[in-house]
Amino acid sequence: MDELLSQYIENFNGTSTTIDGFKGYINGNNGFFIITDSNNEEVHYEQKAISDFLIYNGVRNIATPLFNRQGQLITTIDNRNYIVCNGTMSENKRDSPSARQLASFHKIGAGYPYEPNYVSSYGQWKGLWAKKIADFEHMYTNYYDERPVSRYRRLFIDTFPYLVGLSENAIQFLQEAETDGRFHTIDRPAITFQRYHYQLQQQIIWSHDLVHDHPVRDLAEYIRPILLEEDKPFTKVETFLKEYESVQSLSIFSWRLLYARLLFPIHLFDFLEVGVNMNDQEALYRQYKILLEKQYYYERNLRNFFSELDLDTQSVNISVIEW
Repeated sequence: MDELLSQYIENFNGTSTTIDGFKGYINGNNGFFIITDSNNEEVHYEQKAISDFLIYNGVRNIATPLFNRQGQLITTIDNRNYIVCNGTMSENKRDSPSARQLASFHKIGAGYPYEPNYVSSYGQWKGLWAKKIADFEHMYTNYYDERPVSRYRRLFIDTFPYLVGLSENAIQFLQEAETDGRFHTIDRPAITFQRYHYQLQQQIIWSHDLVHDHPVRDLAEYIRPILLEEDKPFTKVETFLKEYESVQSLSIFSWRLLYARLLFPIHLFDFLEVGVNMNDQEALYRQYKILLEKQYYYERNLRNFFSELDLDTQSVNISVIEW
């Protein structure tokens, strides 16, 4: 670690630490973190540009990639690629998510003056979702052809057609939403998170966690786990959305895009992607079974989504999925 840091910083004196699984050194609130990485350098250039833009505009606690002494972002040691990120850690960590803070973050991010080539998903959801289905169809075929199979793989085989059906519904709804011309300023691309999970309340925001996309990406990923809850989730959802809209309002297009993203079973695909690298098939089986059982509540809550939030879908001409 010292050898690697010496490629970036001369005579750095700090205390070793680990945050979110990333090892590094800190001196006061200033930290240098070492990240093993397989991305190409162009990806890191875009992540650095986005991070530097946010820091310049007041979002201080971002770990941004550094150039090494050779003017490169990636350093290779023993055939492994590393980047070093530098960030000022927040002293004001908050436990509860702030919708106003997220809305303000999106307003700042909407001012980013470039269109990234590698870290943008804006307007690309349909293609990305179709690719994800295709990738898992390949895995489904491989699992189906193997004998014998574990209980986890059998459960995946049995339920995969259900995932495909959900995904196709979401893509169809997305296609309809994309024809809606009722836009607002919120519908400009902004800087968002890969998967929003209260990052603005954390000590450090990692540059690789940022993506250029529509702001409702983050709203959907805040709402998604709440809809998996059994008991009355809409009070929390309504409070969060009203707080968000006190800073910037959602357009009809935004509402439709939000609903389309919630329809797509990202939480199930995310679990399956993590499971690819896990060896404990029985643990995977139990966790996946529990997640699938929660789908009953998720579908019920999605069915009632607009009515519970008092949005008259007929008056604004929004179709809904009926199971």
